[in-house]
Amino acid sequence: MTAELFFRAPVLVDRTDELSWLELCLDEAGAGAGHVVLLEGPAGIGKTTVLDELRRRAQVKGWEVRSARGGELERGFGFGVVRQLLEAGLSRAEPRERARLLSGAASLAEAVFTSVDPAAGGDIAFATLHGLYWLVANIAERSPVLIAIDDLGWIDEPSLRFLRHLALRLDGLPALIVVTAGPGGERHRRDVEEFLLEARPAVLRPLPMSLPAVATLLRDRLGAQDQPDLARACLAATGGNPFLLTELLGALHRRDDAGAVDPSAVATLAPRRVAAAVLARVSRIDAAAPGFARALAVLGDSARVEDCARLVGLDPTAAGALADTLAAVAVLERGEPLRFVHPVVRAAIYGDIPGAERAALHARAAGLLAAQGADPTAVAAHLLVTSPSGDQHVVTLLRGAAQRAAAAGAPDAAATLLRRALDEPPAAVDRPQLLFELGTAEHEIGAGDASLHLRLAGETAVDPVDRARAVIALAWTTHADPSCQRDQIALYERAADDVGDHDRELALHLEAAKLGALLGNPGLPTRFEDEAARFGTLPAQSAAECLLLSFVARRALATGGPVAEAGDLAEQSAAHPALTSHGGHPLWRINITFCLIAAERYGIAVDLLTRAARHAERTGSPQWTARVLWLRGLTRHRCGDLRGAETDLRAAVDAQGLTHTHFQYMVIFPLIDVLIDQGRLDEAAALLTGNGLDGEFDPEPTSITSQIVRGRLRAARGEFASAHNDLVDALHRLTAARGLLPGDHDTRIALVPVLAALGDDRGARELADAALAAATAAQSRRAIGGALRVSGLLRNAAEGLDLLHRAAEILADSPSLVWRAEALLDYGSALRRSGRTTAARPPLRQAMELGHRCGAAGLAERASGELRAAGGRPRRRAGAGVEALTSREHRVAELAARGSSNKEIAQSLFVTLRTVEMHLSSAYLKLGIRSRNELAVALRG
Repeated sequence: MTAELFFRAPVLVDRTDELSWLELCLDEAGAGAGHVVLLEGPAGIGKTTVLDELRRRAQVKGWEVRSARGGELERGFGFGVVRQLLEAGLSRAEPRERARLLSGAASLAEAVFTSVDPAAGGDIAFATLHGLYWLVANIAERSPVLIAIDDLGWIDEPSLRFLRHLALRLDGLPALIVVTAGPGGERHRRDVEEFLLEARPAVLRPLPMSLPAVATLLRDRLGAQDQPDLARACLAATGGNPFLLTELLGALHRRDDAGAVDPSAVATLAPRRVAAAVLARVSRIDAAAPGFARALAVLGDSARVEDCARLVGLDPTAAGALADTLAAVAVLERGEPLRFVHPVVRAAIYGDIPGAERAALHARAAGLLAAQGADPTAVAAHLLVTSPSGDQHVVTLLRGAAQRAAAAGAPDAAATLLRRALDEPPAAVDRPQLLFELGTAEHEIGAGDASLHLRLAGETAVDPVDRARAVIALAWTTHADPSCQRDQIALYERAADDVGDHDRELALHLEAAKLGALLGNPGLPTRFEDEAARFGTLPAQSAAECLLLSFVARRALATGGPVAEAGDLAEQSAAHPALTSHGGHPLWRINITFCLIAAERYGIAVDLLTRAARHAERTGSPQWTARVLWLRGLTRHRCGDLRGAETDLRAAVDAQGLTHTHFQYMVIFPLIDVLIDQGRLDEAAALLTGNGLDGEFDPEPTSITSQIVRGRLRAARGEFASAHNDLVDALHRLTAARGLLPGDHDTRIALVPVLAALGDDRGARELADAALAAATAAQSRRAIGGALRVSGLLRNAAEGLDLLHRAAEILADSPSLVWRAEALLDYGSALRRSGRTTAARPPLRQAMELGHRCGAAGLAERASGELRAAGGRPRRRAGAGVEALTSREHRVAELAARGSSNKEIAQSLFVTLRTVEMHLSSAYLKLGIRSRNELAVALRG
């Protein structure tokens, strides 16, 4: 080691406490208690040195060590840091080992490292995060993993998103994430701060070096024996910053009196500005040295000597000599690929490049890499910091990199690249397609400009097929916003007319987009029912034809005629495999499910949605998974599987979260509805208020079902006045919607007892009669039974008993088990009150057993009380069995009973292996079993 490098050697003095703590973290993580550790402090305080030593110690322990460093260039393209961490290990792996690492859900991450196209449909960004997590988990199966990242503040967005995803799932994984970052004021980015919230509370903040430590370095590196004044001067000049101190030691070493320095001279030598000191050192080497160093700063760490030489027009041999000299003066590390000794050094040199020169260097770097056939994302990272010039080749490169980023699950990076391409700008003929690509990427990340760019793409595209595709994407992007849909109807019509002669399938998709807009806007002059009637004779052969038939089924349901007709059309519409094999139009599955539910064909709906859920889980899409589980939750609720319904609805929340207001309404209210039927009213009320859903509703029709559920909850809690307001208003809004939205039967039936409780007996009877008439016209067994039940509760003893008996008979073979149980409970209770206790016991016992079977604990308890009052003896039920399972335990147990391994369950539910193991252990205990082989029988009760 040269004398200069001796002074640049890592300073580990005064770092015993930090390294001991990190050793403890290694041991805990190796035992499965994975977590995140933050090394925080200003530049030069020694974070990188401590991280390097931790990597060395982890390797000694047999850990798999994966390292990366953030930088300005890395932020320019998606998953730059992730690729630093994981790509080399994959590329070095033998084919069998690579197949193991990318097995199962980890295969979803392959697009990050290759040009593999993602599966059609689904939330690609989350699928990639899901796959990357399982790639790390597969690596950790062989040995614990240390993920060490230096300079977190410069990490790219997709990589940071993955780190947050991984950090939330470290429990049970033998993995440790250690990152370095500057103090809070230097980080700026909120997303970085959000990730760092996952770090252990004991953040490591290396302290400035102490006076004894400075004295030790002076003795070791300058031979300055027992010079406390010199040590104090050095400490004062550098503040104990190890990097600044080593710069100072280098300056002292170059003096003739290095062994006996006058302490008063230290202040004049102290490198108060590291940048100036580094640049001065570089410029003293050779006139070409600053240009060579700037080339490396632009190309980034790991560049080759030859590339740096070409970038600034140097002879490769002379450039190699410069690299050696720069290493000798502690600017670069020795060897290739080239690397600065410290991020501070690279930042100093990069920051010294004038803006215009920097942009020109990046432009030349992009051309150099493109000519070498480099990764398009690496080329594009340079183009991002160049000035727009109208170069169509630049547009092409940026679009290619954006397509790769989107395929790799980095839509935010793709959007950044496409915005830059739009600024170039593109040729007029290419602009609509670029807008389409940008809008699609923005939709993936929830950017507000997505619909604007998709609409511009549709309005400016010359080719009818391109226009149709853009408008269809716009329709699906804004499908949950009725006001947007209203404004876009004319656009759907024009695009359908233009593309009709070119592509019939696209034209039909646009017709479906128009129907979706009309369905959500019943107040428009053009009526949904009239438009949907035009497609009643389609043969249901293509995906678009089946999609349109689902709207025909909704029309049949809205007319108030026999529900069996809507059910038949829904089954016909569900025949196409695209319904369960990819995302498709969101309303396709919704239409079919609503119609099958109305026709009480729950088994068909559950089977259909289960197949869709399995496909969604395999693709790793939380958005698609959440929507399918929401619909299956609705179906299970209607057939009386309250535990399964709660499981699905909570899993939908777990998969997608509640960041979108529309999804919050869509899932939280059905979950509240399930809790009401389970008798868990306090939990339901807490869910309502905790999510801020107890105020005014959105005026759009889509909020009506939410208002109905809130009215049911308030009625169940005895808040009859507010329940009346909710239910009456909902009924008026349903009437205005002409039956296009489901819920009118349930609303009338729920409102009848509320009117009675408020003393409006006449209004209650009139409404009950109207409910029965509507239910009879629809030939809905469930609605007829419900209407008869509430009518029976209003009449005198003899008439009421007869109505309740009829309700119980009609619902006797109905698959709507909760309503069947309610009818039996009310009929049995009426028999008991009339003195016919012996006749009352069978229906009450059936109601009690059905209540337990459904998970309707409150109903079962009421039936049990009535049965005891009738002289019966209800069996005591232990606090165990299927009823005792939580919703998540039930979901895990279901999948395990189906034959899924713990790893497959974890992958499909987007949870960790530890979570699956915990839920299964708890389920075994509650079910009184010891193995998976017993699960199927135990779950059947």
